[in-house]
Amino acid sequence: MCTAAIILTGGRSSRFGGRHTPGLEIAGSPVIASLLSSVEAAGVGEILVCGSPAGIEAGMLDRLRLVEEKPTFGGPLHGISCALAALSAGERIILVLAGDMPSVSAALLDRLRAAVTAGTPAAAVDPRGRVQFLCAAWPEATLRDALTGVGPTAGLPVRALYRSRDVTLVPATEVELIDIDTPADLARAERAAQID
Repeated sequence: MCTAAIILTGGRSSRFGGRHTPGLEIAGSPVIASLLSSVEAAGVGEILVCGSPAGIEAGMLDRLRLVEEKPTFGGPLHGISCALAALSAGERIILVLAGDMPSVSAALLDRLRAAVTAGTPAAAVDPRGRVQFLCAAWPEATLRDALTGVGPTAGLPVRALYRSRDVTLVPATEVELIDIDTPADLARAERAAQID
């Protein structure tokens, strides 16, 4: 089945003084570049980035579609809605990914896709049992139905998509699921990159 990816880059990055988190560099590479590399390595056919393009190399811009978030800063669920509205309906698996996750591997994306069943999304879970709802794979029709069910999306949490819904949990390492929300998260990602 064909795969598309929605990558969300629309946050304010307020804990970083407005420096766009997906554009921050780790080991000389922007966070978003590392994520896009894994998405391409997983053979994803269509890539939509909703939010800021900061940190995306010029050559990569030709291989993805930038989607404007209207209104801006409506939150990740709103970003998913905007990106999906820009994608013509089809029978795909949709990867939903936060743009501030530098260590997501192509292997994890493959495991998420393989875990999707008709009507049931898959989401990554770390060894402590923390589910990362922005590292997930959805059957396209199910994602569209879920968005319709929540109504207006601006300001709603991503968890609203998952209410009263079965989810297949896919184990991931703590490193794979580092998301850079704080300077401490950035330091952890930098340490992980040095070990790699």
